[in-house]
Amino acid sequence: MLFVEPFFLFAFLPLMLAAFWVVSRGSSKNGALALLLVASAAFYANFGLSFLALLAGSIAINFAVGAYVTLAADSRARARRTALVLGLLWNFGALFYFKYLGYFAFLWTPGGGPPTAADLIIPVGISFYTFHQAVFLVDAYNRKPVVREYLGEMRTPSQMAIAAMRYGVFICFFPQLVIGPIVYLSEFAPSVLRRHFGKIRRLDLEIGVTLLVIGLFKKLVLADNLAPMSGALFQNVASGAAVDPLTAWVGILAYFLQLYFDFSGYTDMAIGLARLVGIRLPINFDSPLRASGIRDFYNRWHMTLTRVIVRFLFTPLSVWGTRTAFKHRLPKLSRKMLSVWLPLIVNFLVIALWHGALSTFLVFGLIHGAWVILETEVTASKAWRAWAGQRSPAFLRRAGQAVTVLPLMLTFSLFASPDLASFGRVLESAFLLPQEVVHGAVKKIDLLYIVFGLAIVWLAPNSTELLSRYRPAILTRENPSTTPAVFAFRWRPTPLWAGFFLILALVCITQLTRNTPFLYQGF
Repeated sequence: MLFVEPFFLFAFLPLMLAAFWVVSRGSSKNGALALLLVASAAFYANFGLSFLALLAGSIAINFAVGAYVTLAADSRARARRTALVLGLLWNFGALFYFKYLGYFAFLWTPGGGPPTAADLIIPVGISFYTFHQAVFLVDAYNRKPVVREYLGEMRTPSQMAIAAMRYGVFICFFPQLVIGPIVYLSEFAPSVLRRHFGKIRRLDLEIGVTLLVIGLFKKLVLADNLAPMSGALFQNVASGAAVDPLTAWVGILAYFLQLYFDFSGYTDMAIGLARLVGIRLPINFDSPLRASGIRDFYNRWHMTLTRVIVRFLFTPLSVWGTRTAFKHRLPKLSRKMLSVWLPLIVNFLVIALWHGALSTFLVFGLIHGAWVILETEVTASKAWRAWAGQRSPAFLRRAGQAVTVLPLMLTFSLFASPDLASFGRVLESAFLLPQEVVHGAVKKIDLLYIVFGLAIVWLAPNSTELLSRYRPAILTRENPSTTPAVFAFRWRPTPLWAGFFLILALVCITQLTRNTPFLYQGF
């Protein structure tokens, strides 16, 4: 079941909200949470009962480990640490088995033929709920107060059952389950623990519906209408053909915008759906296509994944490298390589592998890791600081955007290319003017969609900026706004804004028949 399916929008969601309203009026907070757990299980069951069974088993194992490391006495430090390690091994072992084993089995079996679709069936959302649970186990092991505050005492069987139910809601809450954002318990718990949780509020409904419509518009009107343009490029290069330069550049730009609108649209919908029941999720996108550098891009794109990777991979590796370098008294360049460059490369290779074990993703990770290293070194140099000190912040921002957008567009084409040979044909079509090409028909309406998409990306406030008066989501990172002042609109729950979003909703309804899956669901 997808957020853009008519059944979800006009049956599942209204029935869930009605049931939530009835339960919350006649029951406790735990009753409302139990309803959300049942609704989330029903939502996920649509993807397959075997996937639901795997999710339920994973939740049970992680809850047991989390409860143990939370409740065990300090004198059992070794047992607590062992339980944490086993829990993490289970999570990442299951992720490796279901998501990567098919690829590696193909690589290790000479002459075995490429893996089939049946070999590579991946449980929906496993990457996201694996990270959710890994972060939870570390927080439980560190005995963060929010864990006991959210789960409760866990001293009696009934208290343990309530804690298990609450943990299940946190992991499989349906808005965040399939494509994120990746949520910390410290972000999820405050909404549930507040006194009025379970009571449907008018402002929550207004904000939630507004975000839902924004997300639907991004997905159905923008991303899905950009898809044929990118398909005209990548389907041809996958078959071994090259295309004419205009079709190539239109396809590259269309895919760049399509992926952004598709993924950020899902996130807007997720945040909006959660807000309908009074739960605030973290921001996952903050105008990333306006980034003025590769580091700025990762501070704005898929922000909840970036922070998890930095917390659990880059930071420990960097600390280890720094200590090792000083312990062995390595020269300055070697210290830098060990404490910064190596952790960055590993960081981006893991991000690449998180999306899938494909050569194109690995090359993407290597390029972006090297790009971050280059940008870090250049901006730390005396020559750069002297040059930049004589320029205005506005000039530096615009110059950074100008030199960032083209490499981003080209490297994101790796995500749509089935292999490196196909990506080579994309570059050949764009730059080398090959002699034998497939000529595409670029329509005026196609170009209008691209211009319209670019105008939204570069000029319009993003969804959280638009609703910033009402704190629609949890701030993940403080980034300076890049929206031009003349377009810095701010939403209010007024009849004028309601009429505007009603029109957008009606436009979205006309696009519902396509039922196109989300691009990021494949990652």
